[in-house]
Amino acid sequence: MRDLEQTLREELAQLADEVVDGAPLAQRARTARLRRTRRLVGAAAVAVLVAAGGVGVALRASDSGAPPTGGAPTVHASDDAPAVPVGYRLEVWQDVGVDVPSIWGWGGAPGGCVTGPTVAADGHRLTAGERADGVLLGYVGRPIAQGGSCSSAPPPAALSYVWLGADVPVGRVHLGGDRIQETRMVAGVAVTVASADAAVRERVLASAHRVALDACPARLSSPPDPSGRDAGGFVPVSLQVCAYASVDGTAASATTDGYRLLYAEQLAAGPATDLVDAVADARPLGQYSCFGASGGEWALLHVVGQGDRSRDYVVDLSCPSIADETGLQHRLTPADVLPWATGGVNAVLHANPLIEVPGVLIGD
Repeated sequence: MRDLEQTLREELAQLADEVVDGAPLAQRARTARLRRTRRLVGAAAVAVLVAAGGVGVALRASDSGAPPTGGAPTVHASDDAPAVPVGYRLEVWQDVGVDVPSIWGWGGAPGGCVTGPTVAADGHRLTAGERADGVLLGYVGRPIAQGGSCSSAPPPAALSYVWLGADVPVGRVHLGGDRIQETRMVAGVAVTVASADAAVRERVLASAHRVALDACPARLSSPPDPSGRDAGGFVPVSLQVCAYASVDGTAASATTDGYRLLYAEQLAAGPATDLVDAVADARPLGQYSCFGASGGEWALLHVVGQGDRSRDYVVDLSCPSIADETGLQHRLTPADVLPWATGGVNAVLHANPLIEVPGVLIGD
């Protein structure tokens, strides 16, 4: 039992402490605060797993069971949505949601570039060495180009994965040994799961369902709009991140097909406060504002405050800019990005070369 506890502590510590070297001081300060929070969550998860009598052993050996949360981002769906089990998180693609182990990372899928993992469970972009070393048990892939050289090579052997919206035919494929890839259609979206553990495959596939998020519509006919419902004295409570893109990133596809929801996550009061403060400090673009922008990639940042107040900020990554609740566009800086670029959003939205935000978002 002591060996089990030690192994789990080491794995949770590794997830919590993986930080990109050379990050700016502001980023490192925020990361240090997140590490302290994750250590507390990780220690509690270890205690629960040890008391459960060896659940973690099955996870490590066969990728089954409920893994510890490790401070992973969550998504809050509508009140009538199925509850997400402890140790899992809800992943969303357009209007389909699926529960996956919360220690899995994120990456690409067929239809995009790089079909393996590119982001760790703590949200940092994996280096080539980390990807080669196989630091993850599994990942969630979306058909989105992951930057760098384009590759369609299959994921590393023995790595479990879920692909959302990938161009994969319905049915089963034997990948060798006990590994099986299975694809089902859920509300018009292909959900593909691969694992050597039949229980994992069935658990993930059975969880796939149509989902409606309170703050993140599955589709938009035009870019998201900023808005506010407060009268001063705004105290942030939480932050909902909604990532959108036109079908192929162009204004033409946005005109005909609108924008689709790529990813969503909910963050706590700390990141929400950091975002509100950063936008307040950011310089307005003035005459350099981007009017009538369309196409490209967008982030809708819904900040919930005390007393039924809220603010919606909108990030236009093509401009780049961030619009406050009044619609005023501000210069997009690392301080405006770091509070919300903390999870799988770093595997779905591409960084703008005009701003330098090391270790987050998809680079060239």
